[in-house]
Amino acid sequence: MDTKSQSSGRSNLVIIGAAGRLGSALRNSFSSNHHIVGLTRADLDLADAESIRRGLENLEYDRLILPGALTGVDYCETHEDEAFAVNADGPKLVAEISAEKGAHVTYISTDFVFGGFSSRAYTEDRIPRPLSVYGASKLEGEENILGVSKDNLVARVSWLYGSGKPAFPEWIIQQALTKSELALPAEKIGCPTYTEDVVDYLRLLLGLANGNVAARGMFHLSNSGQCSWLEWGQFCLDQAVEAGLGLKTTKIDGNWLDDISAFVAQRPINSVLDISKFTQLTGVAPRPWQDAMSEHFSRTLVVPTL
Repeated sequence: MDTKSQSSGRSNLVIIGAAGRLGSALRNSFSSNHHIVGLTRADLDLADAESIRRGLENLEYDRLILPGALTGVDYCETHEDEAFAVNADGPKLVAEISAEKGAHVTYISTDFVFGGFSSRAYTEDRIPRPLSVYGASKLEGEENILGVSKDNLVARVSWLYGSGKPAFPEWIIQQALTKSELALPAEKIGCPTYTEDVVDYLRLLLGLANGNVAARGMFHLSNSGQCSWLEWGQFCLDQAVEAGLGLKTTKIDGNWLDDISAFVAQRPINSVLDISKFTQLTGVAPRPWQDAMSEHFSRTLVVPTL
């Protein structure tokens, strides 16, 4: 359990999933202004009701953020009970315990709650139609969180990457370092989302930047714009070449989702999230995904020492 010493005027904030990509970014960013209790799976297992009670019932806190989840899409497809336990049932109990304390809960959800058949970006009021167990379990988690209290917040994010844990950008560059041919689906579109930006967006929604009351209900959070998996991968390789990495291939060919035999679960073709509701509330327009990606690479890409 990771805790930070409390001082006068600092609010108590619990983060469940504090060792994950978004959880660690939240912990690092918020710790200077808030008393943080960061809970990892070793401290609190979302699949275990007793573990949840032990982890939370003796804590005093005003806000709780729950980025912790079972996110392996194909693993969830073949472990349905575990997926719903971690992504839906556990979060419901977390929300119930938090409600008894009068604490606000923020649940981090996903673009996978949508079927992906629309030609437009998905607004918060579009009816979700998940194609996978993962998407269905996260949708039930959303419903459970808001069912306990409509004052809680659900924030859907898409194509998340950032420092701390490797994600798609690191994976595709590693592939290009070792393989002479690469292909990615050209028909699947979404928007890459930088964890550091999500932290800033959540700070605004939770009123932590200006002292306002925390937002409630459903919000979509991502960088602006859209791209295909192919375009995202190509952007990553272009950045790697610019940084001086010796890639075996610098160009990615296009293929189709159906060509990827390793996938067990269905993925939505279009999972672009409409982020206008966030901008209307906060006055902040998220920056283009390319700008966020360039910043990420400026921090993480290193030219190998010969």
